[in-house]
Amino acid sequence: MRTCVVHNTLNSVGGGERVCLTIIEALKSLGHKVTLITIEPTNWDKVMRIVGAVVRPDNEIYLLPFSIKAFGIYMRLLTALLLIRERNKCDLVINTHGDVLPVSSDIIYMHFPTFALLRENPVNVKYFKSLLWRLYFYPYERIQDHLVRRMKWRILLTNSEFSKEIIRKYVGADAIVLPPPVEISEFLNVSKSKERGDIVVSCGRYTPEKNYEFVLNVAEHLPNVEFIIIGALSGKVSNSYYRRLMKLIKERKIRNVKLLKDVPRDKQLKIYSRSKVFLHAMVGEHFGVAVVEGMAAGLIPVVHKSGGPWFDIINRGKYGLGYENVNEAVKAILYALNNYEHLREEVIRRATEFRKENFLKKFKKIVDGLILRDL
Repeated sequence: MRTCVVHNTLNSVGGGERVCLTIIEALKSLGHKVTLITIEPTNWDKVMRIVGAVVRPDNEIYLLPFSIKAFGIYMRLLTALLLIRERNKCDLVINTHGDVLPVSSDIIYMHFPTFALLRENPVNVKYFKSLLWRLYFYPYERIQDHLVRRMKWRILLTNSEFSKEIIRKYVGADAIVLPPPVEISEFLNVSKSKERGDIVVSCGRYTPEKNYEFVLNVAEHLPNVEFIIIGALSGKVSNSYYRRLMKLIKERKIRNVKLLKDVPRDKQLKIYSRSKVFLHAMVGEHFGVAVVEGMAAGLIPVVHKSGGPWFDIINRGKYGLGYENVNEAVKAILYALNNYEHLREEVIRRATEFRKENFLKKFKKIVDGLILRDL
């Protein structure tokens, strides 16, 4: 069976890209011949440097032989040009970037309905920051609002109960919750490390919605605690945001925060092995793969009381701590540092529930069920 997997680019190497890569792995293990449809060629060296070993598709078709940094969200729609050409050759089409295309798909993994971004907790979402960005986003918002009400799919997947409710509210569809795959084995290997200090880690792409300014604000209240932000750089906006954070650190003379970029996995694991807390600053995060990775490494999660990290991952404070402002975050971090040994084991156990193997098993079952319907 030939299956086409559509994803605009894997080069940003975030949570959505990990979903795509794991779906490719699942399909290959089921014996499918997989064609990956993207806008630009995949930089597999970069992907493997950040993610580790991956299962590649049998074939990759891309629209452009080079990378375009501008008009990123509109590039997603252009994957439809290739899909139109390939659609009749595909027995199954799986859209993993999640925005609806003007071409039918069998399975869509909708991380979050794009046209709802500015309607639900638009904290540091760049499209909300200026009239220019709003004008840039508005046509895409309207396009998605139109397509999502007219295009058909057979199975709609999403990453969390939080996203499922937003999809039900704005799309009017009932999605199946399939939490993203988290490859935690390497993180579990360092979870038992005893050589830990009062170190707080944050991790994710350098983009405004990650809200790393909040980390700086918290760090100013805890001068004796070391804060490390580990982030990936991808594109003009990402680099600009990184430079802005560096400028803020210098201007405010914050001496207990380090900004690291494009950190190799072995260095990341070493940092995790000597840290105690994972601080997640994003408000309304759809899921939060980085939170699970930190938990698997033995870090106590401190997350905003919103989105997937709060509702789905730490279950409203059962497996970690939550906050709504700087003062609450400071208190939560101090509590986590002072009660680290008491909290650690249950946090690690919770992380194992999101392991990659569980995603593979559930996704294979969904695909097999879909194929049986067609027989």
